[in-house]
Amino acid sequence: MENANEEDLLIKDFGSGYDDYKERRDLLKEIDELKKIELFMSEEDLRLAREIDILAGELDGIDIAVSSANNHILSFEKRKKECAKNIEVLKNRKDDMVRDIDGLHLRLKELKAEEQSSGAIDKKLRNELDSISSERARVIKRLEIVKTGIKSISRDKRERLPNLEGCDSILKQVYNVLRETQDRMEVSAIMKKGF
Repeated sequence: MENANEEDLLIKDFGSGYDDYKERRDLLKEIDELKKIELFMSEEDLRLAREIDILAGELDGIDIAVSSANNHILSFEKRKKECAKNIEVLKNRKDDMVRDIDGLHLRLKELKAEEQSSGAIDKKLRNELDSISSERARVIKRLEIVKTGIKSISRDKRERLPNLEGCDSILKQVYNVLRETQDRMEVSAIMKKGF
């Protein structure tokens, strides 16, 4: 019915006749086509508007994801810098510890050398002590001999004052014993000073 109204309008405008009718019919077809195109365009506009809304939502989601990723990257970079600092600190601590360990190894070698040296000195001192103990025993024994000789001299002196030759011989023996003892004591003292 709508087409009929438009047809009447066109007849009024253009008059009657077959050519005019054909022209009007073509115009009506074009109008129909244009209306269909307009309807299609409206629907397409609605569809595109919905797609734009969906894409806008997706873009909002992407923006949130990008923001989150940026925050994560910043956090990662911060942790990376902190890790680099910590690695540097640990490297310095490791270097210090290596130096300390090297110092301890050197000190341990020195202590071992000192221990060996002390062991050798201890052995020498023990040998010297044994030698001194033996020498002391000999000296004590000789002192006993000297005491006995002195007692004998005193007794002989009281008993045989005129017999000086015997006293002289005993005194010579005592002198020789004392001289030997003195020589040994001097050798022992020299050895002690050497150690």
